[in-house]
Amino acid sequence: MSALLESKLRSLPLLSRGKVRDIYAVGDDKLLMITTDRLSAFDVIMSSPIPDKGVVLNRLTDFWFARLGHIVPNHLTGIDPESVVAESEVDQVRGRAVVAKRLRPIPVEAVVRGYLIGSGWKDYRETQQVCGISLPAGLRQAAKLAAPIFTPAHKAEMGLHDENISFEAMSNQIGRPLAEKIRETSLKLYQEASDYAASRGIIIADTKFEFGLDESGVLHLMDEVLTADSSRFWPADEYQEGISPPSFDKQFVRDYLETLDWDKTPPPPPLPAQVIERTAAKYREALFRIAGVRLPIVGVVMGSQSDWDVMRHAVDILDQFGIAHEARVVSAHRMPDALYAYAEAAQARGLRGIIAGAGGAAHLPGMLAAKTTVPVFGVPVPSKYLRGEDSLYSIVQMPKGIPVATFAIGEAGAANAALHLIATLACEDDSLRERLAAFRSQQTQAAQSMNATLGTA
Repeated sequence: MSALLESKLRSLPLLSRGKVRDIYAVGDDKLLMITTDRLSAFDVIMSSPIPDKGVVLNRLTDFWFARLGHIVPNHLTGIDPESVVAESEVDQVRGRAVVAKRLRPIPVEAVVRGYLIGSGWKDYRETQQVCGISLPAGLRQAAKLAAPIFTPAHKAEMGLHDENISFEAMSNQIGRPLAEKIRETSLKLYQEASDYAASRGIIIADTKFEFGLDESGVLHLMDEVLTADSSRFWPADEYQEGISPPSFDKQFVRDYLETLDWDKTPPPPPLPAQVIERTAAKYREALFRIAGVRLPIVGVVMGSQSDWDVMRHAVDILDQFGIAHEARVVSAHRMPDALYAYAEAAQARGLRGIIAGAGGAAHLPGMLAAKTTVPVFGVPVPSKYLRGEDSLYSIVQMPKGIPVATFAIGEAGAANAALHLIATLACEDDSLRERLAAFRSQQTQAAQSMNATLGTA
């Protein structure tokens, strides 16, 4: 899976491209919303995508929709996004898309602030108010407010800044009953989310919600919810007043861009690999800290589905040790572009190792190793005519400087490749090291028990 800068579906009509999401029509009453890996800074979309950013945002939104669904209905339909696109387009939607109800959007951002930061801090310094709400004198940057406040903003066109407005202005724009309903709902959502996040060691400093109405006029929560793009997440153990605390978002990108002689207008400068990797890591950390979900750290790839009978033994070991992983067919000869993209994005996506199985010519492990510095563990898959000896010779004979750790032919090799990768990870993980030691101890006991069947001590 490579980073997705822009979707290119042909099976559905494209309606719009936003800063992050591409929207397609699914009939007259539904939308396919694809969360890409695009990132914007200073209202300019970067030319360098952040691998898996879209997956993280999508997973976080789904998590919050499920957790907060008792407060307000949302736009989800429950339809599998992969079922509404062509088979060749599935990779563009897997893990990063939803099929949503087509709603009438409310043209107001429903912003809730629990802390004085960002544009709220700027307004406070100038007027001692935020969106017409008076606050006590003497508050410092990042101060916790006595109670969360609702501070709406007029939703601007892409490339322009949203404009903070008063609640009265919002009421005049959409009607007071609807404005009051949105304010009440937003504050409930923020309070419940903040309480949960606090239990995970996270402060939600502020966030913005978007709402829409269905054909019956029922209010629905829509778009993204409580993600690192729509919210400020701070680690509670690093919070202090008077400074802008570190956050789980694109701050690395902003900080880097501030060092350049760039006028903050298109075209944007390319982002260095280190900035991309650190930003991607922050998004992944936000997903884990909040939802307890880890994205894959191990890739299990093979040249054909027929290799699965062997490679599933690697997956079984990874499952046994609780290692987050993904399994993909990435043919070296039939899908070379996809192979290169997978390898080139591996490090930024946080993969710590790739277990690659191949038979016959068996070029897959070596080609992966040539395109990434992520360690590659090669598994020769038995071929139809030469029993896998050809695969073994192909994988093991790598030129100096492009290593592939090569294992035995077949099932044992697949299992050992996974165990060797786990042993590598265990060097920095005490819990994993203990589980690996217990696994080895069980093997010893199983071998010793064989003597009982032989009648020997």
